[in-house]
Amino acid sequence: MENKRFYRVANEQTKQGLWYNQQGEHTGLIHNEFNFCKNSELAMDFDIELVGWLSAVEAIEDLYHWFTKEEMIELHNHNYFIYEYEAIDYRFYDRFKHMVISQNTSKITKKIELI
Repeated sequence: MENKRFYRVANEQTKQGLWYNQQGEHTGLIHNEFNFCKNSELAMDFDIELVGWLSAVEAIEDLYHWFTKEEMIELHNHNYFIYEYEAIDYRFYDRFKHMVISQNTSKITKKIELI
């Protein structure tokens, strides 16, 4: 596979997303603490096949399918930012209909703050 760039929203300290932590355990953050997000009702139930993989998109604009720009700006107040990743190990995950990148081999290349 070729090296590609991907984007995701993650916590500044832990780099975890809003549904799961780095160990693949469901946190419920999107459903409780961040229920102002339009996809807070979206249940992505646990799947052992996704442990070690991070949900990501190939273009920043695609994040707007998951979060509005206003929600992403509000998430900044809670230390969640858009991160650009460089990944060589990635695949389309058919069950949830989005790309996933390897947690172990992808590297953060940039933090992006919206104004």
